[in-house]
Amino acid sequence: MSMFGKFDKDLKQAGGCLHKAADMFFHPIGEDIFHNWDHGHPAFPGPTLSKVKLECKAVEKKEEKKEEVKVAVKVEEKCCEETKVVVKVEEKCCKEEVKCGGCKCHCCCTTKVVCCCPPPPPPPPPPPPSCFRVYPCYKVLDKVACTESEWSPMMKDYTADKVWQLHVYLPDVAKDKVFVDVCEGHLYVHGEGVFHTHCGMWPEHVEHCCDCTRKEPTMFCKKFKLPGNAKAREAHVEFEKEVLVVRIMRG
Repeated sequence: MSMFGKFDKDLKQAGGCLHKAADMFFHPIGEDIFHNWDHGHPAFPGPTLSKVKLECKAVEKKEEKKEEVKVAVKVEEKCCEETKVVVKVEEKCCKEEVKCGGCKCHCCCTTKVVCCCPPPPPPPPPPPPSCFRVYPCYKVLDKVACTESEWSPMMKDYTADKVWQLHVYLPDVAKDKVFVDVCEGHLYVHGEGVFHTHCGMWPEHVEHCCDCTRKEPTMFCKKFKLPGNAKAREAHVEFEKEVLVVRIMRG
């Protein structure tokens, strides 16, 4: 037996205490008066005492260092089946809804503007034209491009409480040669009349009928000021038996 065989046995008997085992090895029990002295040492972890818990009160307590654990989380960008993103537009009650159908390339995403507020009122209608033609057909005009002539066929206007009328005598004049226009509160009668050189003008109460051959087509234009309450847009015009009659109701 080796010299350490008894030491291992003494270590086991000493309960794993190295100091007690050394006393027992070097000082037999009969010779050592301090073999029962408790040194207060912790158990020594020998080869057969690997499960012994080590506790050392003499060693200074070391501060435990907190290990920071960094966890890396990989987040995959996924497009849900239908996502609605509401965006306010210029502090109005209108919203933008972005709808995605489940793609990552945004090829099927659509943007729709949804307004919870009432639509703005429609723009006011444009003002009615101030210049227009009432005969032979209605037509909007920029202006009446004609001035009063020195000669004109016989004309007579009549003013009553409810109506304003104008009679124009146009012998030997075709209906498509005469025009009646209204522009800025005035009525214009113009076109191509026929001037009878040998008889000239005739009284208004005499019905004119001339068989002479000396008739000259002559351009003419005459202007009449309409009453302030005349409804020029409702003008009624007739041309029968060489007489042009313009009738405008008054409001």
